[in-house]
Amino acid sequence: MSGQGPTVAFHAGAGCAEALDRAALARAMQLLIPHFPRAVARVDAMLVGDAAMDEAHRRYSGVEGTTDVLSFPAHDEADASSAVEVDLIISTDVAAREAAARGHDVVREVLLYAVHGTLHACGFRDDTEESAAAIHAEEDRILSACGIGPVYRAS
Repeated sequence: MSGQGPTVAFHAGAGCAEALDRAALARAMQLLIPHFPRAVARVDAMLVGDAAMDEAHRRYSGVEGTTDVLSFPAHDEADASSAVEVDLIISTDVAAREAAARGHDVVREVLLYAVHGTLHACGFRDDTEESAAAIHAEEDRILSACGIGPVYRAS
């Protein structure tokens, strides 16, 4: 980290909505980082469309179809003393559909996915009802701490 603080970047990948202000997303995520339950050193997010996310989902998870976010920690998840470094793949197509359904803009949805993926790198899971409730509560806490407010609402 070299004293510069955490690094955050959002990149346009295959099928990414060009209208998204990636620099603004990075600035917003920088404001969220101090609120994570672990130190975060780096978040690097690739924004992609449905086709690229479907390909990544199949390749890395063995699951057909698109999803919202894939998280790839680049640190020892079991070592709570290590700073979190994570690579994310975020679907802007899923974000656009979900944002429309939830009645807010796509930027809020993409930030939710970035927070969600980073929380996975912090050790949070969502494979049971209890763990899903815990990660969604943590998302709400982090997003509310910076004035964005809760984004995810369970159906």
